[in-house]
Amino acid sequence: MAMALAAKILRSPSFLSPSITSLTTSLAAATLTPTTLNHSVRHFNGVNIQKMKFPKYRKGRIYGVRDGGNEIAFGKYALQVLEPARITSKQIEAGRRALQMNVRRGGKGGKVWVRVFPYKSVTAKPAEVRMGRGKGAISYWAAPVKAGQIIYEMGGVTESLAKRAIEIAGSKMPVLTRAIVRDPNVKEIGVR
Repeated sequence: MAMALAAKILRSPSFLSPSITSLTTSLAAATLTPTTLNHSVRHFNGVNIQKMKFPKYRKGRIYGVRDGGNEIAFGKYALQVLEPARITSKQIEAGRRALQMNVRRGGKGGKVWVRVFPYKSVTAKPAEVRMGRGKGAISYWAAPVKAGQIIYEMGGVTESLAKRAIEIAGSKMPVLTRAIVRDPNVKEIGVR
């Protein structure tokens, strides 16, 4: 579309004039036209999920060790999962809030990164309903995580504050977790 507008501008008589300002303004107008994006977003338990074609997933099984996403990429300290599980959006948010509160107490400069997103819907049928008649409604959203995957990272804080914050965030998780440090000399600062 932008190419067609640029070709139309090049053929117009205003382009043939020697003024370079008219050329730059007309090309800028052709390439920087705002386009409207029509994305539907669902808000569910504090999570913004875009509308999907097939929102209901099968249960699936989570097993094995994570190949990627098991090294610290953003901060200095991280919370790593030691066993495969399905972590709900509420659990992810509870851990994030615990980390954020401790970062605020530590002063300025601290930052928290969440490395997982609850993209998988979990359905449930109401209590005392007979079998069949379709799949149940979406009950909550979850993030399937494998062993070794990093959930949270934080930086800009002291090691003692990070250890305490990650210990609190790990207690909110339904699986065994450990705190790790980016420093190559020290691999781990505690296991829950």
